[in-house]
Amino acid sequence: MLFNQPLATRLGHELTAALNSGVWTKLDIAVAWIRASGLAHLAPALEGFLDRGGALSTTVGVDLENTSSDGLRALLALGAGKSAEAFIHHNESGTIFHPKLYLLRNNESARIIIGSNNITEAGLFRNTEAALQFDLALDNPTLLATLNALDTWRDASTGLVRVLDEPLIEALEDNGYIKSEATIRAESAARRAAAKKPGTAAVKLFSSIHVSAPTIPEVPPLPNAPAAPGTSTTTTAAVSATPAAPAAAPASTGQVLLMRVRKAHVIDRPTQTQIPVAVQKSAFFNGAMSVTSAHTGELHVVSIAAASGGSGINTLKLEIPEMRTMVDPVMRFDHSSSGIQYEVYDASSPRGSAIMTALRNGLVSGVTNPTRLTVPSNLTSSTWWRFI
Repeated sequence: MLFNQPLATRLGHELTAALNSGVWTKLDIAVAWIRASGLAHLAPALEGFLDRGGALSTTVGVDLENTSSDGLRALLALGAGKSAEAFIHHNESGTIFHPKLYLLRNNESARIIIGSNNITEAGLFRNTEAALQFDLALDNPTLLATLNALDTWRDASTGLVRVLDEPLIEALEDNGYIKSEATIRAESAARRAAAKKPGTAAVKLFSSIHVSAPTIPEVPPLPNAPAAPGTSTTTTAAVSATPAAPAAAPASTGQVLLMRVRKAHVIDRPTQTQIPVAVQKSAFFNGAMSVTSAHTGELHVVSIAAASGGSGINTLKLEIPEMRTMVDPVMRFDHSSSGIQYEVYDASSPRGSAIMTALRNGLVSGVTNPTRLTVPSNLTSSTWWRFI
């Protein structure tokens, strides 16, 4: 499985679901950078994983001043009194420790996720990142090579590795290896300002599409176990079952909503679609009656068509001008400071294809955050939606 973040997947949500599933008993992590901003999102799931007897091993780099002292202290506190170990890997020659590897295991199988995501809020949710996930048997040569790589990265005999503890964090601070997250952000902003040519106005050369991160959870989510690795799954059960209410998400969350929408009429109303009432009433929409285009910045109102006799809502109509010439439009909704923002693409386009793939993946039995259908018995005419 390929994680295409943030368009169609978000690694932070995938890791949380895996940790909460109860399927895995060991987690090995090797990342270049860790910050408290990212670890805070994973902490409730990691604490639950460790409380259930899970074992955690983390190896982190301190290169390029991106790992923060806040992140290392949060990691140290997370593992206190639990089956957890943490290491710092650094090469004084200037070679950078740069892997991003997550390995989940139990007594029967393993799952490897390897890509570009560090344990930062941006790396887990907001940045454009890619990662591949593989489910493997314990005797698979790729798993054995992965375990060997992890062993070499935490091999203290090389002199490149030290066990993480508070004295080491203080020494890293005193010698300029790490800084606080506030200092890192301030220095980064100052560098960007200094890089501009004096006397010239800043010109934005590219488009801007807002991507938010989710609200940091306060308690571990309830377990929602995915199908065990290697289990045969089909879309039949998910499609034929009556769809449950969509997963709730706080109104201000960075959780994302993906949708495959249907045109009201290809010829007469090619820009009009309908929002399922269940979606509009969800905590994600929170009753919002307008959305903003990420393409044009224009605001579009969600209009209500009452049921016959005026009793309740029949449909919720929405004009999406960008989809006029699209054959099979798919949408991505996110929260911005101004409200709900959307992107829309034809499913045959590269970005549309990624969204459609995520929606199809949500039809598989046992998947976390499944895809819902307005007409479960009819894939073609249904509106599809999924939270990621």
